[in-house]
Amino acid sequence: MKLEEAIRKYELLRKQREKELEELKDHYLKRVTEIIREILEALDELERKEPPKDVDPHLLSIALRERNAYVSALRRILGGINSLEELERRLGEISKLHVGHGRYLIALFKKDVYRVNRLLKELSEVYTEYTLKLREISLPDLKIVGIKREMDELRGRISQTERELKALVEYSKGLGSEKTSEKGELEPLEEKENELQVRIRTLQTEIRSKASKLQKPLKRMRIPEASPFLEDTSYSLRYPEEFLELLKMVYPSLDGKSKKSADWLIKNLPSKIEEINTLKEQLETVRREIESAKSASRRSEELALEVRRKISELEEELKKLRSHYRSIEGELAGEIKVLERILGERVERG
Repeated sequence: MKLEEAIRKYELLRKQREKELEELKDHYLKRVTEIIREILEALDELERKEPPKDVDPHLLSIALRERNAYVSALRRILGGINSLEELERRLGEISKLHVGHGRYLIALFKKDVYRVNRLLKELSEVYTEYTLKLREISLPDLKIVGIKREMDELRGRISQTERELKALVEYSKGLGSEKTSEKGELEPLEEKENELQVRIRTLQTEIRSKASKLQKPLKRMRIPEASPFLEDTSYSLRYPEEFLELLKMVYPSLDGKSKKSADWLIKNLPSKIEEINTLKEQLETVRREIESAKSASRRSEELALEVRRKISELEEELKKLRSHYRSIEGELAGEIKVLERILGERVERG
């Protein structure tokens, strides 16, 4: 039998059993009400009954107090019973009262007390009989429909999470490709930066090498204008115009070798400085491009970390969803077994 058909059969049977349960409850409530009426009548008779004569006054006083307490307690308990559920709650009190009433009461009113006890026992037996029949007729409250609905919802969530996870994994792969591409862009820029730095240092070294050959002759001349250069040959790089003016001023006083260095500087320093400045501008541009590429790489790395974190979260969520699905799938299997026992047929989950 298909599960859907089995559920329909179960619902029809449950409605039928509910009707039977109502009839059962009405039947036993009438019986209980009748027994309680008989007990109350017996209590009235017990209360009115005259005690035997020639009883010790002290014992009689105790027995009458016990009778009053017994009758009052039973009336209070029985008077609050208007349903089988209330009877169930009161049975414990009745049992305690039944075994706890005084021995003097029984000694003087044995027949009446035994009559009440017999009716109380009958009341308890009727309730026991009711509970047995109740268990026979009652059906377990199956949760198959609710479980199936939850499983459908879980399947949807699992499917959605799987799609999100797949999309993120693909996106993560794309980020990896971008990172490789960014690295490929960065490497030639760094190579270019290194080339420019080497070229600039080479030109600067060449100029300072030529200029350093003029330090001794200029030092011998003791010219105040030469002091900055004598302290540091990089003066020729930082202040090329002033340095050229200095060379032109001392040129007539230079000897052969010194003049040769001065000639080279006078001829080449302007173009070399211009080339250095151009190279520095290029270097600055390359460095900005490198910083931009590194910044983009950092952003890509941060994004990649965030994506990996989200992937881990989704994987964990998917693991929990699948575990929960297996758990309620087991619950459904258990419920179906109960349904099979109720209907007496094999049920296909379908």
